[in-house]
Amino acid sequence: MTQTLSANVNNTIPGVAYDDLYLNNQGNISVSYNLQAVLEACAQAAQTLLGEMIFNVNQGIPFLQTVWVGVPNIQQYTAALRGAFLAVGGGGLVVEVISLVTSQVNNTLTYNAIIRTIYGSGAING
Repeated sequence: MTQTLSANVNNTIPGVAYDDLYLNNQGNISVSYNLQAVLEACAQAAQTLLGEMIFNVNQGIPFLQTVWVGVPNIQQYTAALRGAFLAVGGGGLVVEVISLVTSQVNNTLTYNAIIRTIYGSGAING
């Protein structure tokens, strides 16, 4: 069983800021399990900057090299996202990235992903 502290990764809870921990109906810190936990870990991996994690500076998305370079390199960004998703949980939790669509509209870069995990499939976006 996979578990993690829940975060509002898709900005779906009214009154809770994006990517914040929150309390469940019983007043406890919310915990996600299995499929939801892996999807939340994938969404957080997509936000991690390359070099940001002090114990593994080789992990993360190379935003500086792919996005913040004048003209973003969407193909490299997409490849980095796919790799980050597949590496969640040390590898093995994400079986396949079924679909990954990235797009840039004006100055906004977004992604929509369908991910197959050992617990089933689900979608995330950012």
